[in-house]
Amino acid sequence: MTRPPRRRQNTASPGYKSPRAVWYKRRRSFQQWLFDATIAVLAVLAVGFVISAISTRSGVQLTFTSEELTDRSRLLAVPLATDYAEEGQEPTEDRIVLEVLNGIGISGLANEFTDFLRDQGFDVVRFTNAQRFDYPRTLVINRGDDFEQAQLVARSLGLENAAVENMPDPSLQLDVTVVLGQDYNTLTSYRAIMSRSR
Repeated sequence: MTRPPRRRQNTASPGYKSPRAVWYKRRRSFQQWLFDATIAVLAVLAVGFVISAISTRSGVQLTFTSEELTDRSRLLAVPLATDYAEEGQEPTEDRIVLEVLNGIGISGLANEFTDFLRDQGFDVVRFTNAQRFDYPRTLVINRGDDFEQAQLVARSLGLENAAVENMPDPSLQLDVTVVLGQDYNTLTSYRAIMSRSR
């Protein structure tokens, strides 16, 4: 028995779509749907962000009694800078912001002095290596307007005022820079660091 000949579809007819054309159309519609869904999600997130920004600026008023404020201030109090080398020095009202630079390349040295200075009440915001490792002596460099702050840091480390240099640089947003030199192990602060680690 012979099969009847297959009828070939007329590809020239206006309603005919090849299987490949149908697949491309479905693929394109899925891509369009995915793009539209992504835009919708981003729009919802943007609206949520705007609403959040507006609601936080609405100015919620908080009221505290004086007792609550006293309790909260005790929790938020930060110890002020104290003079390690000389007792009896009056502390400053604001914390001194400083950086500690390792000027001799001994691994972890800046970190050790950072911990010491933080324990003394200073705000060490950065500790890293100096640009070079050939500093023969430890330096304290005044970066702000108050030279006495640099002298206080120097005394806390066990340095004389001669180790303090005045090089103000407001762009650093620091009060003091400490550069550790090869004389670090002669400092009274280093002896205190070593006694704590034992």
